[in-house]
Amino acid sequence: MDFRKHNEEVKELWDDYHHGCNHRVPILISADEQFRLPLYGCTFKQYYQDVKIHIDAQLKTEKWIRENVLHDAEMGLPEYWTVSPSTWMAENEFFGSEIVIQEDDYSWGKPIPLSKRELLKMLREINVEERIKQSKLFQQYEEMKKYMRNMKFCGRPVKTSFTVESTHGIFTKAAEIRGLEQLCIDFYEDPDFVIELLEIITELIITRIKTWNALLGSDNRYPTDKEWGLADDSLTLISEEHYRKFVLPYHQKIYSEMSKGKRSIHLCGKVQHLFKTLHDELGITIFNGPGPQINLLQMINEIKEPIEIQAEVAHATLRSSQKEIEETILSMLNDEVKKRAKMWLLGYPGKESSLSNLKFFYECGKKYGKIKREK
Repeated sequence: MDFRKHNEEVKELWDDYHHGCNHRVPILISADEQFRLPLYGCTFKQYYQDVKIHIDAQLKTEKWIRENVLHDAEMGLPEYWTVSPSTWMAENEFFGSEIVIQEDDYSWGKPIPLSKRELLKMLREINVEERIKQSKLFQQYEEMKKYMRNMKFCGRPVKTSFTVESTHGIFTKAAEIRGLEQLCIDFYEDPDFVIELLEIITELIITRIKTWNALLGSDNRYPTDKEWGLADDSLTLISEEHYRKFVLPYHQKIYSEMSKGKRSIHLCGKVQHLFKTLHDELGITIFNGPGPQINLLQMINEIKEPIEIQAEVAHATLRSSQKEIEETILSMLNDEVKKRAKMWLLGYPGKESSLSNLKFFYECGKKYGKIKREK
């Protein structure tokens, strides 16, 4: 295809999007290890443990994606390539979890097998800079920099794009290091412990982000005037009442510490009950991740103010039938939703998502994403 023409059209679409006059919803596809590693031909374990494989796999699969996966992003060879180490389990390791590296699936962190008192004591004693420098993430980053010095791929320079600017979630990390079920039980049996745990985790996350920035020589200063946000997918486990009582004060603390600009959050679970509270109490206007399980029109009606919805269609949809893909897109790209919220739609393919399904997803998104604006 004519990559130059495509890239010019995409640039115009995104320029219009940022000015609020785009004629259709932008359609994106974003792929991680699940989709990339079968293309490359290595296991998750090899990818996570061997820095050279890590770099080679990212470069070769990115080239393939830029040449084959049609969506509203630049295609063809870039001005330069960017590569970064995987950060999925870095926070869990930082907090002291044992990391389980599976042969052919994502790594995960075990709950920390300590009593409540021992867990709090251990977390309080973490020396943030020392813990970061001892981490696998830091070691891989340092190794990656050395290996990539003066490196080129397909005649283009290769750079690291590594930053640590956010968190996978205050409540999510608390639930993972304590144990999902156990933390929910703690809500009822020992709420004071939950509050203390979330307070310590919040302080550690803030300090970790700032320390990483200092170690990387970043010029980021907090609170930033730029958009800032976090993820916290495990919020799907709790009610609005429990969110307000336990988590909201620490979300308020981290957002006030980190951001003076626009605020965003990534939530891809069943969190319909929290959107209004997140907007009203935290000033969040950019919601990343809402999928087919969310009634987007209800969300807009409850908030009653301008918001941006970065909607997401996950693995299961993109490996289903084209009929199901079309029905999902139709349900999400409702005419009223498109008119009342700034919106783009992202597809997240897994290892069984076919290229034909991704092309169909893009064409469907273009077809049903047209926006009828009032003159």
